[in-house]
Amino acid sequence: MHPQQPGSWGPPPGGQFPQQPIQQPYPQTQPGYPQAQPGYPQFQQQPPRKKRGKRIGLIVGISLGALVLLGGGGYLVTAYMKYSKPAGDPPTNAALPAECDLVSEQILQRLHVTNPDPTIIGEDPESGRSTCGWGPTEGRDGNNERTLRVDVRDVSKAADGTGAAEMFERFRDSGSGELQELSGLGDEAFLVARGPGGASEVNFRKGQKIVTVTYSGWDKNFLSSSTRISRAESGQAVKTVAKELVSKL
Repeated sequence: MHPQQPGSWGPPPGGQFPQQPIQQPYPQTQPGYPQAQPGYPQFQQQPPRKKRGKRIGLIVGISLGALVLLGGGGYLVTAYMKYSKPAGDPPTNAALPAECDLVSEQILQRLHVTNPDPTIIGEDPESGRSTCGWGPTEGRDGNNERTLRVDVRDVSKAADGTGAAEMFERFRDSGSGELQELSGLGDEAFLVARGPGGASEVNFRKGQKIVTVTYSGWDKNFLSSSTRISRAESGQAVKTVAKELVSKL
C-alpha cells in the first residue's frame, strides 16, 4: 500500500475525520425588534437613550431663571421711577391772605415749598385767623414732600374778647409733644417737637397777634418706604420762618 501523498483526498490515518466544533447561534434580538435574515449574523440592538426629559428640565430651568431676572429688573425700574418722580403739583397760582402771606420767596425756595396749597389756605373772620400753606412745585422743589403752614390770629378781632396773653397760655398748656421755650421771638414763644421725626411747630405772640408756624415732610428712599424728616430739619425750618415773620408784623 502506497503512502498518502500530500494534497490527495481521503480519510486521515485512523479512518475518521476530526469533528468540527459546533457554532452556537447568535442571541436572539429583543422583542419588538425585527429579526435578522437567515444566513446573516444577528446583533443585539440597544434601546435608544431617553434624553428628552433632561432637555425639557434644562429648558424649564433656563426659562425660570430668565423670568426671575426680568421680574427683579422690572421691580428695580419701578422703584427707581417712584424714587425719581418729582414731588408736588404744577403751579396753583392760588391767592394767599395778606395777613399771613409774609414768607419771602427766598425762604420758600430754601424749604422746597414754592407752591401755594389751596387745600390749606383759608380765613376765619370770627376768630380773626388767616391761614397760608405751601407745598412743592412739581419739577422745581425736588423729589421729597414738604409742607409749610402759617396761621396768624389777630386776637383784637376775635368775637369772644379773649386777650392775646390768655389765649397764648392756652396754646402752651394744650401743646402735645416736647415743649421748649424760645427767646428773641416777639413777646413770648415756644417750640413743640413731636417725636424723633415729624412736624415741628413754633408759636409766638407779638402784641395782639399769635402766630403758629408748622413744617413737615417725607423723604423718599430708593428700596424702602418713605421716612419722616428729622426733628433737626423741621425745627430749624420753623425757627427760620418765625424770625422773618416777627420782623414783618
